[in-house]
Amino acid sequence: MGKRDLEKWPQCRVGGGREPPSALVDEFDRILSDAGDERPLQTLFASHPSLLGPLTRPGGEYWCLDRPRLGAELVPDFLLGTITSVGFRWVMVELESPLERPLTRGGVPAKKLAEALKQVRDWRTWLAENIAYARTELGLKDIDGSCHAYVVIGRRGSLDPAQIKTYRALSTADTTVMTYDRLRDVIGRGLAVGASE
Repeated sequence: MGKRDLEKWPQCRVGGGREPPSALVDEFDRILSDAGDERPLQTLFASHPSLLGPLTRPGGEYWCLDRPRLGAELVPDFLLGTITSVGFRWVMVELESPLERPLTRGGVPAKKLAEALKQVRDWRTWLAENIAYARTELGLKDIDGSCHAYVVIGRRGSLDPAQIKTYRALSTADTTVMTYDRLRDVIGRGLAVGASE
């Protein structure tokens, strides 16, 4: 892979490693504790994409695209692209409010989580139907509709302990649902990303 990889997105290349500095993790903690919705977190991640580095696939350098457009109306919060030995591997990220409860009291996905999961399905459908356009016109090298997605919503404390098993079952082989606390664990301590809260 050479300098022309992702040539339409040179400003999105992230230098350095995948572990953000501790001062930046502290800033994430501060913003998360004060956030009334996902917007300040979106701004923080866009300004400091190394915070999302632990969500990328193992490999070499990576890119963090802030709100790229897929067609006229589909806009993931972030696309993370990593150079690997088999080409680029992509991850989609959708942020919801840390104040939203992921599940209703009845144990089904709450409205915002259901909407986020639908968005992920819509992105995948669009990519499957427009793969050549995405790769050539949008410059998303090697992307396809099967790329992994993360939906980040709510806080660990909002989960009813009786619903943890149901909550964990929301994550599948191609989509991980996690709380902001789990994201904090991943970025702050280098933990492996999994399906837990």
